[in-house]
Amino acid sequence: MDKIDEWLKRANEELGNPKTPQPQNNLLNKNATQPQKGNFAQQQFNKSKQMNQKKFQSGGNQPRPMQQQRPVQQQRPIQQQRPMQQQRPVQQQRPAQSRQQRMPQRPQKSMPPKTQQKPANLQSPTQPQKKQQRPSGGNRGGFFKSSGQRITKPVSKKKIEAQKHPQPPQILKDKLKIVPLGGLNEVGKNMMAFEYEGDIIVVDMGFEFPGEDLLGVDYVIPDTTYLEENKSRIRGIVLTHGHLDHIGGIPYILPKLNFPPLFGTKLTMGLVKKRIEEFKQEKLAKVSIIDPDVPIRLGKFLLKFFRVAHSIPDSIGVVIDTPVGKLVHTGDFKFDESPAGFQKKADIDKIRALGGQNVLALFSDSTNALRPGKSISESEVGKTLEELIMKTTGRIIVASFSTLIGRMQQIIDYAQKHNRKIFVSGRSMRETMEIASNLGYMKFPKDVVKDIKQYKNKTPDHETLILTTGSQGESVSALTRIANQDHPHIKVKKGDTIVISSSPIVGNERAIYNVINNLCLLGAQVINNQIMDVHTSGHGYQDDLKTMIDLVKPKYFIPVHGEFFMRQAHAFLAHQRCNIPEENIIMIQNGDVLLAEKNGVMKKSDEKVDTKYIVIDGLGEGEMGSQVQTDRQIMARNGALVVLIHINRKTKALKKTPDVVSRGFMYMHETEQITQEIAQMAGEAYKTIHKKNKNANRQDIKQYVKQSVDRFAHLKLERRPLIIPLIIED
Repeated sequence: MDKIDEWLKRANEELGNPKTPQPQNNLLNKNATQPQKGNFAQQQFNKSKQMNQKKFQSGGNQPRPMQQQRPVQQQRPIQQQRPMQQQRPVQQQRPAQSRQQRMPQRPQKSMPPKTQQKPANLQSPTQPQKKQQRPSGGNRGGFFKSSGQRITKPVSKKKIEAQKHPQPPQILKDKLKIVPLGGLNEVGKNMMAFEYEGDIIVVDMGFEFPGEDLLGVDYVIPDTTYLEENKSRIRGIVLTHGHLDHIGGIPYILPKLNFPPLFGTKLTMGLVKKRIEEFKQEKLAKVSIIDPDVPIRLGKFLLKFFRVAHSIPDSIGVVIDTPVGKLVHTGDFKFDESPAGFQKKADIDKIRALGGQNVLALFSDSTNALRPGKSISESEVGKTLEELIMKTTGRIIVASFSTLIGRMQQIIDYAQKHNRKIFVSGRSMRETMEIASNLGYMKFPKDVVKDIKQYKNKTPDHETLILTTGSQGESVSALTRIANQDHPHIKVKKGDTIVISSSPIVGNERAIYNVINNLCLLGAQVINNQIMDVHTSGHGYQDDLKTMIDLVKPKYFIPVHGEFFMRQAHAFLAHQRCNIPEENIIMIQNGDVLLAEKNGVMKKSDEKVDTKYIVIDGLGEGEMGSQVQTDRQIMARNGALVVLIHINRKTKALKKTPDVVSRGFMYMHETEQITQEIAQMAGEAYKTIHKKNKNANRQDIKQYVKQSVDRFAHLKLERRPLIIPLIIED
C-alpha cells in the first residue's frame, strides 16, 4: 500500500492534484508535462490498475470501479472538476503541444508555470485545424483562457508597421474608378484621377488663389494623400492647358508622387518647365510634349486629344479610352470661330465624331453655366481695344492676365499700327511673353516691346502703351502698386486711360474695386468690361455648353469645374435642353468616388477620399483650419497679448508683477490702466495654481494663466486677443 501511495503521490505531482485546479494552463507552459505515452506517471498508473484493483474498490473517498473509470490516457487532472461533457479528448490537444512537451520529462512539483504564447495558427501537419468554440459552463479553472484557445505568437515588427502605415486601397477588378481631388465647389485647383485596376492617370494639377479669410496664404492646392498612397501606380499627369488653376500645383505636388511623367502640348509644357525651373526640379521632372493628333497609351488607358478654344493657346480636351468605356474630359473651353493671335481653332470634327462612339460619360466645364447665350469672340474684343488705342490721346495702361497671349498679341499689333511703343511691367507677363515668343505663339519686333525699366517718361504720352499685370487687385501686383503710388517707374496722372481687360475672379471683387477707386482719385479714367467689351471669358456660356453636350452625346453627364450652383445650373441645362435623363446626371463633390463597370453602369460609390485644403504659405505647407490660421484670424480681429511671468529658478515663486506687451489690442488712451490690471490678474493666477500644485508643469501653468487673462479681457473689453504666456526663470 505504501508503494502504491508513493506512485499516486508522484503522479499527482506531475499531472496536478485533481482537488486543486492548476492556476495556469499546461499547454501554455513549455516546461509543464502532459499525460503522454511513455510518460513516467503514465507507466506507473498502467501497472497499478492491474495489481491493486480490489484494494481501490473498498473505502469511502476512493476511485470508482474500473468498469466505470475513464482510461487514464484520456484523463486531464487539471480539468477533473469540470463536467465530463466539457472535457475535450486529449488527442484534440496534442497537435498544439510543442516538441518539448511530447518528450518524456522528469516529474515536477505543481507550481504555477510561466505562460508563453505560441503561434495562433499552429497545428499538426496530419490533423486539420478545427474552429475553437467556447465551452459551456463559463470560464472556470481557466479552461477557455488556456486550453480552449489556440496559442498565439508575438506580433512581428512588420505587422506593427503595417498597422501604422496601412496598405493602399484594394485594387478593383474590371471597374473604372474616378476620384475628383479638386475643382468642385470652387474655381481653381483642378485635379481628377482616373483609375483602372493597377493603373492611374491624373488630369490637371492646379492651385487656387486664397480667399480673404486665409491670412498670409499664397495658394491652396489639392490634397493628394490618396495619390501618395498609390504613387507607384501613377502612369502620368495629363495637362489640358497652361493656366495656373490647372498647372500651378505641379512644383508642390510632383515631389510627393516621385515625379511621374507630365504630358501636355508645346506651350503648356513651356510654361510648366518655367515653373519647375523656379523650384529647381528640372533634373527630376519628366516632361513630354504631345501632338493633339497622336494618341498615347498610359497603362490600360488610351488617350486621344482634341483642340478647344480658350483664353490661352494650345488648350485641349481629353478622350480617355478604358476597358469599361470611353470618357471625355473637356478641360476649359468655348466655341470661337475667330480666335486671336496664332491660336488654332477647335477640332469640331473630332468632337462631332465622338457622338457616334458611345461615350460613357462627359466631364464638362461649368464656370459660365449661369450666363445665357454665347461667349463673344476674342476678335470682337480686339476691335474694341483697337478703337480705344486709336482714339485715346493720352497714355494708355492695359492690365490683363499674363496668360492671355492672344489678346496681348492683338494689343501689340494695334499699338504698333498706331505708332505706340509698348512697355511691359510685371515679372509674370514678361516671362510669359518670352516663352510664347520663343515657341512661336507670339511675334513682335524687339525694339517695339521693351521692359518698363527703360521707360523714363521721355516717351510722349500719345506714343506710350504700358502692358501690366494686376487685373485681379493682387496686393503685390504692378497695377496695385501704381494705384498706391508705390511703383518705381509709373506715376498716374490726369489724362491717363487705364483699361482693365479682365473679369473679376470670385472673391477678388473688393480688391479690384479698391484699386479702381485709387486710380480714379489720382485723375485716371478707368475702363472695364462693364463700360466696354474689353474682355471676354475663355469659358463657354450656356449655348456653348449645350453644343458640347449635343456633339458628344454621352450616356452619363458629370458637370465639373466650378461652384456647386454653377454645376447645378449646368446639370439643369443638360436635362432640360439636351434631354439627358435626370438619373444619368451625377453631381459629385471633391473626394467622391465614381465607379463604372463593363455593363455600362456608372454610379457614385460609398467610398470617400480625404480632400482637405492644403495651404501654401511662403515655403511652408499646412492644412486649412490649422492652429496657425486660427491664431492669425484671432490676431487680425482682436490683436495679441504677451504675458511675461518672472519666477525664482529654485522656489518657483513669483518674483515681481508680470510684464504685459500688447499689439493691436487696445487704443493708446486705455493702454496703461488695462495693462496694469491684466498684469495683476496674471500674477494672481500664477500664485493660485502654484499654491494648489507646486509641481504643476509649465503647460498647465500657461493654460491657467491664459484662461484667467482671457476671461478678464472679455469682461473688461469684450474682446478675445491671442494670449501668449511666457515663463522666465531668473
